Amino acid sequence: MTSLIRFVLLCLMAGSALAQSSLPPCQGDVSRWTNCFGTRNFAGGQYVGEFKDGNFSGQGAFTYKNGDKFVGEWKENNVDGWGTYSYANGDKYVGEYKNYRMNGIGNFTFSNGNRYVGNWKEARRDGDGIEYRFDGTVVSSGNWSDGNLVNSFALDTSRFPFNPPVQTVRPSSAETDRLTADAQASRQRQQELEQRLVATAAEAEVAKRRQQELEAQLAAAQSASQTASRPTISKNERRVALVIGNAAYKSAPLTNPGNDASDVAATLRSMGFETILVRDATLAQMRGATREFADAASSSEVALIFYAGHGIEAKGRNYVIPVNADIKHEYELEEQAYDASRWLEMLEGLQTRSRQRVNIVILDACRNNEFARSWRSSSQGLARMDAPTGTFVAFSTAPGRVALDGAKGQRNSPFTKNLLRAIQKPDVPIELMFKEVRRLVVEETKSAQVPWENSSLVGDFVFRRTK
Repeated sequence: MTSLIRFVLLCLMAGSALAQSSLPPCQGDVSRWTNCFGTRNFAGGQYVGEFKDGNFSGQGAFTYKNGDKFVGEWKENNVDGWGTYSYANGDKYVGEYKNYRMNGIGNFTFSNGNRYVGNWKEARRDGDGIEYRFDGTVVSSGNWSDGNLVNSFALDTSRFPFNPPVQTVRPSSAETDRLTADAQASRQRQQELEQRLVATAAEAEVAKRRQQELEAQLAAAQSASQTASRPTISKNERRVALVIGNAAYKSAPLTNPGNDASDVAATLRSMGFETILVRDATLAQMRGATREFADAASSSEVALIFYAGHGIEAKGRNYVIPVNADIKHEYELEEQAYDASRWLEMLEGLQTRSRQRVNIVILDACRNNEFARSWRSSSQGLARMDAPTGTFVAFSTAPGRVALDGAKGQRNSPFTKNLLRAIQKPDVPIELMFKEVRRLVVEETKSAQVPWENSSLVGDFVFRRTK
């Protein structure tokens, strides 16, 4: 009877993992969610459950896009402890896990009704275990190693909580009633938690919309109050742009930077920019194009640089990578790559010639790369860049994070795609336009990528002006 009751309790625990959480809803920065209950969406599925220090920890459920689902215990984003994994094909495992693998005692039931009950190690049958046919007949029993039966002998089925002996006395009606009541209470708690999550999400959406309305009102009020005091670039200002897209790397080639650069250059030309476009540039070509751009920018009111391709941060400095770079060691960066801070230094030097100048630097350069994996001072993504006076700096993702190049079959990266979309709206100040880019990218990537900007602009600027 003890084995049977333990089996029932374990099944209830696995089936109502989420119902046992009494934690408050998660709010704020996802990376700081701790001791709370929340939902996160990913390209591969959705997690609903408990968090600690920004990680899945405690009871939680992950529903995969392919139809699989795991409900059980997590520890630092790993399945660790007791859980139930239901496969889309009808298979099901109930038992112990460690680091996403079946470890310990577990019951694997196949879609045809056959099952294995016993010990597991690294997702393989290992130790004592019994195979059953769908009708309960024992097919084989004994000791297993690395998934294979090595010693066949009869096992005491009472050793496994999943398989109590047939002659075991059934629990009393009082025990059955108690277990049934516990199961119903667990289901009710789960329903209450799910309703609470839905209500919280609705409240958050209302608050988000209200915040957007207030921000728009505040921006309009600030624009109206500062028009008289802030220098404004005229409608007939001279605009120049340097656009570079590097994709054809010998190592770690990319798909979309060439398209990104071409599309951005065409869009800027339609808005009055004199554009220098370079695709798959060597280091010498990047230096030559920058010199040509600097000469043109010296007599302009608006100077813009757009770069798409590989970028690396090392020792706090950002480098953009030419297609002919042959970088094996970190010390080679200075001679093999282009230091992006030189662009800011060049624009800052030109700044003194026109108080009304607007400088814009846009880097879609945080794509994942294999150049710096072994460099101790390097990290993913780019380092923060402070904008000199009169300059607007935009990254396709936050400093230290990696941006996406774009799914197969897509023409542009998520950042450039939504930049091209937002830039078409007329009479939108650059600050609000890039806020719209951030919203669109966050929505498309399900928060996996969050664009970042740093501005010290003095004058007003819009890309497409009708007034």
